Amino acid sequence: MSSSPAKGQSSSPSTRLTGEMCVQASPFITRNHHIPDPRDDGEGYCWVSVILLPEAKNGTHSDEAIMLFVIQKCKYGQTTMTHQPLHGLGDHCISLPVKWNTPRQDLRTVRDQAAALATWWLVQIRENRVTIDQKMVFDDRTTGEFKDMLDVIPLEWKKPGYSD
Repeated sequence: MSSSPAKGQSSSPSTRLTGEMCVQASPFITRNHHIPDPRDDGEGYCWVSVILLPEAKNGTHSDEAIMLFVIQKCKYGQTTMTHQPLHGLGDHCISLPVKWNTPRQDLRTVRDQAAALATWWLVQIRENRVTIDQKMVFDDRTTGEFKDMLDVIPLEWKKPGYSD
């Protein structure tokens, strides 16, 4: 059994930061560091993904406009639910992790939680705390590019509990 990095350290884009929470790089960055998302094999999470408009790839849409689009698509149920994030795989989308604590047939609740999380990220963007790494969202990537690039979200940001 291999040892885990010390708290706050990262040895790869998919690593343990605290306790049993496994994380990976999200498409949101601050100070050139990626905010951690739960790792895609983490139990109890699903990923709600919104496919972005192809023309957004050219940098013609602001981070705020992208998140407003994501919120709208979540509210109207125009999303894809998967067991892994699709951003950064060339799928031109943003995937949001939502704790799977609702019955599978209650997809509306999961979409509402994704919309709430997207709204939370919109506030962080408007307050200049984070930006969207559009290279990760719109271009194929290799996980090696994001080695040692995870940053921990400050507790005072009060991220919604169902999206830890």
